[in-house]
Amino acid sequence: MKITHVETYLLDVPLKQRAITDSQTRLEGVEFIAIRIDTDEGISGWGFNWNYTKGTRAVQAIIDDTYAPKLIGKDPLMYKNILRELHYTNHFIGQVGVTRVGLCAVEMALWDIKLKIANLPLWKYLGPVKDKVKAYNTDGGWLQVTQDELIRDMTALIERGFDAVKMKVGLPDPREDYERVKAVRKAIGDNIKLMVDVNTVWDLKTSIVWGRKFEEFDVYWLEEPMNPFDKRAHAELARTLDLPIAVGETIYTKYDFRDYIEMGAVDIVQADATKLSGIDEWLDVAALARCYNLEVIPHTNVQQKLHVQLAAASSNVPMVEYCYESIADIWENPIKVVNGYYTLPEEPGLGCKFTDKVLTECRIG
Repeated sequence: MKITHVETYLLDVPLKQRAITDSQTRLEGVEFIAIRIDTDEGISGWGFNWNYTKGTRAVQAIIDDTYAPKLIGKDPLMYKNILRELHYTNHFIGQVGVTRVGLCAVEMALWDIKLKIANLPLWKYLGPVKDKVKAYNTDGGWLQVTQDELIRDMTALIERGFDAVKMKVGLPDPREDYERVKAVRKAIGDNIKLMVDVNTVWDLKTSIVWGRKFEEFDVYWLEEPMNPFDKRAHAELARTLDLPIAVGETIYTKYDFRDYIEMGAVDIVQADATKLSGIDEWLDVAALARCYNLEVIPHTNVQQKLHVQLAAASSNVPMVEYCYESIADIWENPIKVVNGYYTLPEEPGLGCKFTDKVLTECRIG
């Protein structure tokens, strides 16, 4: 089998819900890069990556100009050798950032080909430890809503069967965050897991002061409190608080996760395959976390179908985030949540192909 053709699609997908806000970003849509790798035996593999904001065109250029020419003629089943070669094509412009975002999309497409040959979905190919995966929901906890709207949205999620929910914090005045967390805890009761997400805007002092206050409300974890590159500060925070610290959304290599874990700077590992270099590196991080008896709860916005399958094959992944529900139908055979649990896909392959409608109507490059 040989690779015969590579095509990329730059997509701009608008949210079907109101604009949403965290401490860093106001979001009205998501940019995607999709890649299709064709073979001479009629099997095509699909991969993707994404970005909150504009700039994904740079990823498309990396794939089209650097990676695609080197893929032609290769045997896709030799994907580890292919990825190693692609990794070392970008010494000057870097081996993280846009280069890694593109490399991840390529890796997914190669995995998709391998899984279609095996006639299995990813979770069955890896070897499942469970046949359904618990979901927690973030879509009710955005910063732009009033406190009354926040309580209404969070309680509505619980009425739908979710028993774990997350809300955003990181307002200019942390006292307002405190009052919102207090109000939500009172409204949802003590039996619901409640997580809070700062999106990296606090410093160490603020994290210690307000993290201690959040402990009053039995918060399940404090997510991304500070700059993710400051591992020492996270280690000090973890030593100071009883509240578990979750990081990973903005950590991009397994070596950084290794350092976080060895320094005792993380309690919940939020490894994201689309922020790493793909499936293989995510599996490395999950195995490393398992050696330290740490839970992996992957950061997930639009990549549920990928992460749910990885979770089903990993004993230390208790649940997966559910978010951006309004665009869940961008995928063929979209994954669903029933009574608080994801159902797992059965079709062979990775299952991360956009619908033809999205590929046509949302394509901008």
